[in-house]
Amino acid sequence: MSVETWRVRWFARSLLSLAALIVLLPLIYMVGISLKPAGRVFENVFLPFTTTVTLQNYENVLKTVPMFRYLWNSILFSFGVAIGQLLLALPAAFAFSYYEFRLKKTLLALVILSLMVPFVVTYIPNYLLLADLKLINTLPGLILPMLGISLGFGIFLLRQHFMSFPKEILEAAMIDGAASWQVLLRVVAPANISAITALLIYILINTWNQFIWPLLIGGGREEAYTLTVGVQMYFINPEAGNRWGAILAASVLAALPTVIVYLIMRKGVLRTFTEGAIKG
Repeated sequence: MSVETWRVRWFARSLLSLAALIVLLPLIYMVGISLKPAGRVFENVFLPFTTTVTLQNYENVLKTVPMFRYLWNSILFSFGVAIGQLLLALPAAFAFSYYEFRLKKTLLALVILSLMVPFVVTYIPNYLLLADLKLINTLPGLILPMLGISLGFGIFLLRQHFMSFPKEILEAAMIDGAASWQVLLRVVAPANISAITALLIYILINTWNQFIWPLLIGGGREEAYTLTVGVQMYFINPEAGNRWGAILAASVLAALPTVIVYLIMRKGVLRTFTEGAIKG
């Protein structure tokens, strides 16, 4: 390895390490302060961790906040949106990959264009529609409008992977008498399970971290709170006072499930997104 190549690699690694530190620093402080005793939270602001570590903040949160109810609501909300989007994205991506029909390119362009429309601009129309249908503060009201969020991304990602699948295998399956849905479920989907799994994880994390929408639709009834809404309500609760350690402990508990899922699936997710960027 030449000196110039070594310098380039050292600079690139140093830059990436610095970027990773900047991203992780708030998380480090969040975990560290949540483990501090209540009276030592502001003792040394430059050191998130202290020699005295306690789980008292977590105990206080679990005793005063129905975290498991909020966790269950978040699971139903996230998996409902993720599974619903997959049920819509799979057949759409399959049709765009292997079939020719009128206005195909126009419809695909509209699907991609939908990614440029922020979900926030649909809040008021969706809220009024859900109010007319009496779905405010209900799980279906939370899920149904969210099915369109990132749906275009899912269709485009799966289409890129489906197009790399040999068409000869599909033709052979159809000659043997397989219907289109059988080809999709028994041939194409199993061969692209890594891409489907990565998309599922992406939708789950994106939905889990939603705050404004669950607050708007489910914020009027405590039983409908998701974890993100529940933590915020605990933060603004006058009874919480200045218990920053407990508030950050609640934040850690809310973020922990998605972090665990990502750490377990990170290699498959990164590999799938990299392949999707190359294929086409």
